[in-house]
Parts: sequence; structure tokens; C-alpha cells
Amino acid sequence: MLHKLLPGLQWLEGYSAGMLRSDLLSGLTVGVLLIPQSMAYALVAGLPPEVGLYAAIFPPLVYALLGTSNKISIGPVALDAILILSGLSQLAEPGSGAYLELAVTLTLLVGLLQFIFGLLRFGFIANFLSYPVVVGYTSAAALIIIGSQLQSLTGTRVESDNVFAHLHHLLVSYQQWNGVTVAIAAVSLLSLFLGRRLAPRMPAALLVLIAGMFFSGFFHLAQYGVDVIDTIPHGLPPFAVPAISLGTLGELLPVAFTVAFMGYVGTISICKSQESPDDRISVRPNRELIAIGLSNILGAAFRAFPVSASFSRSAAFRASGAMTQVSAVISAALIAGTVLFLTPVFTSYPLPRAILASIIVVSVLSLFKYGEMKALFHQDKKEFAILLTTLVITLLLGVQQGLLVGVVVSLVLVIYNSANPHMTEVGLIEGQNLYRNINRFPEARTREDLLLFRFDAPLYFANKDYFMGRLYAWIKRRPEGKLKAVICDAQAINSIDSTSIRMLESVIENLRRRNIEFYLTSLIGPVRDVLMASSLRSYLEKGRIFSTMHDAVTYVDQGVHARARIAMQSNPRKRLRVQKTEDRRQRTDDR
Repeated sequence: MLHKLLPGLQWLEGYSAGMLRSDLLSGLTVGVLLIPQSMAYALVAGLPPEVGLYAAIFPPLVYALLGTSNKISIGPVALDAILILSGLSQLAEPGSGAYLELAVTLTLLVGLLQFIFGLLRFGFIANFLSYPVVVGYTSAAALIIIGSQLQSLTGTRVESDNVFAHLHHLLVSYQQWNGVTVAIAAVSLLSLFLGRRLAPRMPAALLVLIAGMFFSGFFHLAQYGVDVIDTIPHGLPPFAVPAISLGTLGELLPVAFTVAFMGYVGTISICKSQESPDDRISVRPNRELIAIGLSNILGAAFRAFPVSASFSRSAAFRASGAMTQVSAVISAALIAGTVLFLTPVFTSYPLPRAILASIIVVSVLSLFKYGEMKALFHQDKKEFAILLTTLVITLLLGVQQGLLVGVVVSLVLVIYNSANPHMTEVGLIEGQNLYRNINRFPEARTREDLLLFRFDAPLYFANKDYFMGRLYAWIKRRPEGKLKAVICDAQAINSIDSTSIRMLESVIENLRRRNIEFYLTSLIGPVRDVLMASSLRSYLEKGRIFSTMHDAVTYVDQGVHARARIAMQSNPRKRLRVQKTEDRRQRTDDR
């Protein structure tokens, strides 16, 4: 029962000193990475840097107990940060006290939504975000985040509606750039890039941050107009549950839904991509929703902003040797020690914002998926169009609008593909007893007296007209009076609804008027059950269902119905229910 309530404990079974050493090293490594990163992402969200530190301390502790994955790192994420900024900046001024209170309340709402969705078993909602939408959205978000840091990199303040206008205004006002700030940014970016290239295991971000603070304090860079962070509250915030008013609830719910959804999608996608058959427990989407939800609820009580799993940090988590979420607990302890004992250092050695902006730029560059865009362009033009639409709308209108448009376009494409599935005429490949697509296999032979085709999708109300239209078009191409039978390979039809059954009744009746028989082959069990429980039963029981296309053609040519029992097999219980229903109907008619 304890393992069921706290899945994270299962990873501790058989925990050894060697595993502890690996987790200790990994925890210290990720903690060192998290200190500058969490402060930087808090600034992206328009919040004080200490809020990012709080988000890296408390939520990971909850996930360590409740999460079902031992391969992800929970904490502040760039995509969540830009969603928070875009949503809350319309309600309050970023950096203000009111903005901070809204952010903390938002964290609570996000956690509650994720927790409730987990209880309702809504883990499947991650499936509604397609790969092209994710790539387009994350790439656009990376550009927006980088654009938002240009002010800190140049020491200039501009107002703009989107990243293009932002860049234009900065370039036009280049004479107002602060030279010292630009120099700090250039050195920081160069150091971070070289650190990644030459010494990937070295905590380059933390070293750049420490060096920047030292030079800032030693040379008093603030007097040269450099924007610095010189105050971070000492100690941990008191436990306090944010109050939610009805007015605030109405304003924050749209943003909360977006952040909750995207946070969960990012987390579960990382979990699934890293899952291994050797894992002691499997990743469970609904449990992940509950774990992240409760992590955010606790985070809100300690004035954190919403968290989820990070792609880059999870990669560092695994690369540094993490065996369990004990590594995350060690990282949280390291950051808590920093907040408790090292924050007074910022007064004497203030941190230039340009350094945090440089850390942000380097961190989010990996989110711009140029390689995936190029591959998708060559692979599928329709999906690339979805990616490009999401990318452009996100850049022009904002992250929430771009995400919404991307999801809508994806659903429209799903509906279109579902209503217009693959349906092809097939022919016989001589000597091999195979029936294949005549458009792909020129050697596939067709006959004037037979029309053989395959339908590769569920048959339901949305595509029944497409089915009938394509079928009638093929029939019209046959010489008048030659066609004797139409045979449908239904192996790929995994479901059929009542609307399609009525359509088949109409097709069968129309064909019989022209002395053409309609046959079905390779039906799977559930579809046979539905058909045998429908009004088509009496027609199909007269030898109109076959196990294979070859059996159906043999029957047309020779009148031999091979393997009839296998072809007609259906659920006995369903047959009995159908028979009882027919008996009751017959008795009613007799009365």
C-alpha cells in the first residue's frame, strides 16, 4: 500500500552504497547547474531570481516520492517561464508585487488542475499535441525567449508586440546600448559556448556566474550603468497557502490550463522517451499528473512558480550517473544551503543581469529544432506545414495563441485524414498468390469481371461517403455488364459504426440490382461481431464473408467456399443476444 501511494519508494529497494555515491555525484552536478538556471528562468518569467531557487528546492522533494520515473529532473523550465510571462504580463506589471502574487496563485492553480486531471485519469491528453506542433512551438518559444533577453544583453529598454518588432527597435536604438553591458554579455556567451564545446562536464554556467559577481563587486560595475541583482532574500520563505478569489480565478484559469497542459506534455514525453524495459516500475501517465500536480501545490505554498521536467537538465541528470530521485533530493539540499547561507554575498558582489541573460540564451538554443524541421520538410510536407504555421503564429501573436492554433490545425488534419483514408484497388501478382496495390505494383493483374479493393481505416460516419464515392467511381470504369463481384479486403477496418452499416446496405442493394455481388474478406473478430449483430446478418450468412482475398476469388470462379467456419466465426455470446433480440422482435410482430 505504501509503494502504491509513494511509487518513488520502489526505486529504493536494494539501494546500495554504490548507488548512493552515484546519486550524490549526480545531485551535486545537477544542483550546480540548477542554481544559475533557476534564477535565470525566474527572470524569464518576470519574477525575482529567488523564486526560481524556491522552485528548485521544494517541488523536486514531492516528485521524488510520488513520481514514477527515475530519469527526469523536475524544476524550473524555460517554456513554462515564457508561458507565465505571456499570460500574467497582461494582468500585472512583471516584477511588481501584484505580479508575484499572481504567479504564486497560478502555481497553485496549475498544481490543482494537474492533480484533478490525474485523479480523473486524463493522462491521455498528452496525445493531443502532435510532434510538428511541439517542434514548431518550442522552436518559436526559444526565439521569443532569446529575444526577450536582448534588453539585458544590451542594457537597453524597448517596448514591442512581438520578437520581430523587438529586434527592430533594438537595432534602431543601437546608440543607446551600454558598452560595458555588451562586453559582459559577449564574454559570458563566448565562455559558455567554449565551456560546452571544450569541457562539457564542467559547470560553465556557475563558473561564469561566480566570476561575473567577483568582477562586478571588485570593479563596481553598477556605477557604469550595468543592471545588477544585489539583493536576494536570506533564508527560506514561510509556508503559506495562496488565497484564490473568484475574480483572480477567472483571470488565471486560461493561463493555468495552458501551463498545466504544456508542463505535463513536456514531462511525460521525456519520461516515455527514456523509459526502459529493465525499469523496476513503468511510467504511469496518471500518476505523473498527480505527482507534478502535488509538486506544484507544495511549491505554491513556498512561493515558487510552476515546474515540470526539463529536456536538457534531465539529460544532465542521467549523464551524471543518477540512479534514483535521491539525486534530486541532494540537488534540492544544495540549493537550500545556498539560499540559507550564501545570499548575503550578492550585496557585496552583485550579479549582472547580462550574465543570467547569457545563461538563458545558451540554455534555450537547444530548443530550436532546425534538424527536426529539415527532416520533417523532406519527410511529410503536410506536417511541416503544421510546424511552420505553429512557429509563425507563435512568433507573431504569442505562445498561447501559437499553441492553440497548432493544436487546432493538427486536429483538423486528423479529421481530414480520417475522412479521406487510404483506399486502393488491388490486383493479383501472378505466381505468388498475393494481392497488392495496382498503383505500386505494375505487375498486379486486374480483371474486368472482378473489382478488388482495400480500405485502410475504421469505417464510420465521417468517411462512409468517401468509401461509397470511390467505390462507385471504380465501378463506372468497368465495361457495362462485365462486372460480377466486388470484393473488399477489410483487414484494416478495426471498427464499424451504424451509419456505415446503413451505407453498406445501400451499396449492396444497388449492386444487386445490377447483378453484382458484394463480398468481405479478412474481417477481424470485433467487426464480424458488429456486422453479425446488425441487419446485414442475413445477407452475410449466405457465404459473403471470406478469410482471405484468394478464398473469395476462388468462390467467385469455382463456387467453393473454403474455410467458411473460420471466416464466419463470431462471438457466441453476442450471437445468442442477437438471436434473443430477433426472437423478441418476431413475437412482437406476431402479436
